[in-house]
Parts: sequence; structure tokens; C-alpha cells
Amino acid sequence: MVDNTTGVVTLKDLAIGDDATVVGFLDKAPSRRLLEMGFVPGTVVTALRSAPLGDPIEYAVMGGRVAMRRIDALAILVEPRS
Repeated sequence: MVDNTTGVVTLKDLAIGDDATVVGFLDKAPSRRLLEMGFVPGTVVTALRSAPLGDPIEYAVMGGRVAMRRIDALAILVEPRS
């Protein structure tokens, strides 16, 4: 999902090795679990690697590593860093 006017995409759309800044969530109120894992607006996230079949994907966030299913990554909006 891409917003052509702002460059905002979902976390799932990041290529391995790319960095992005969390800008929000598709739901108006993000789940507490996502916030506790470090996906807070303004935080930098890096896509590290994916499982052999592409799901889950490992992300670096706030000094830790999180494995997340693609379906869950669709709920997080990010702005890729150049």
C-alpha cells in the first residue's frame, strides 16, 4: 500500500535492508502489543531478513529484534528513509 502524495507505505512493503520511520497505524488506536514491541511513531525500523517462505520478517526496532507476520506488518505505516 503506497500513498503517492506522502511516500507512506506499510511496514510489509519495506525491502530487506531498508530503514523507515514509523508514522502511524491503519487502525485509529494501535494495539498495545505493537506499542510495547517498540513500534511507536517516530521510531526507526529496519527490515533485517525474512524466513525462507517470506513469512515472518525480522525487524530491528529500538535496539531489539522482532519477528512479525506480514499480515501484522500491514497495520503499521512507515515512511522510508533515503
